[in-house]
Amino acid sequence: MEEKIEKKDQNIFRRNSKPFLFVELAKPDENGYSRKVNISEFIEEYETLKFGNGGDWCRSDGTLAKRYNLDRIKDKGAIIAVQLFGFNIKNKISKQIRNDITKEITSQKCAILNIGNVEVDHKDGRRDDFENYKPENQHPDQFQPLSAATNKAKRQHCKDCRDTNKRFDASVLGYSRSTWTGDLNYRGTCEGCYWFDIKKFNQEISKGYRPEYEQN
Repeated sequence: MEEKIEKKDQNIFRRNSKPFLFVELAKPDENGYSRKVNISEFIEEYETLKFGNGGDWCRSDGTLAKRYNLDRIKDKGAIIAVQLFGFNIKNKISKQIRNDITKEITSQKCAILNIGNVEVDHKDGRRDDFENYKPENQHPDQFQPLSAATNKAKRQHCKDCRDTNKRFDASVLGYSRSTWTGDLNYRGTCEGCYWFDIKKFNQEISKGYRPEYEQN
């Protein structure tokens, strides 16, 4: 009889199923975080992981996603890598983000709307360096308070950036610049994007600003 699997860091999926093979390949840590696994690694015993219909085994409503929070990294619309970001549990904010950080961020007001009842948002919409987001390595500066609607909008714009490698253009909101540093091409960092740090973006954009009546 097989030994009952109880620990969360063990592979609970049916042996040789696609979720089982991916977890075996990705080797997530005890908190459910893995490295970024490139599709080029789907060879030999892992060849069945190659995508057929839109990445069937790593869909957001699939078996793997019921246990892990996963990110499908894309380039020009095609999935190029998959990464796990902790266990998928009902209260994601309080469990994946340290309680002390959650308490601090949720005590603040939305960085855009200046209202309470906020969610804790990861500033970095890609979170490529998963080591920084393990609970023991987390820092309040990595997060910002956003209302539910604002956070949903940010997630969509970050998804668009991952799909196209084009960062959000803040000029569509009426700002005089698209980014406060860098250009609209994603080059390995989110810094400078409006959504990365909304307060800092406004501070940087408004530096040196003088009302017209003061310029005369």
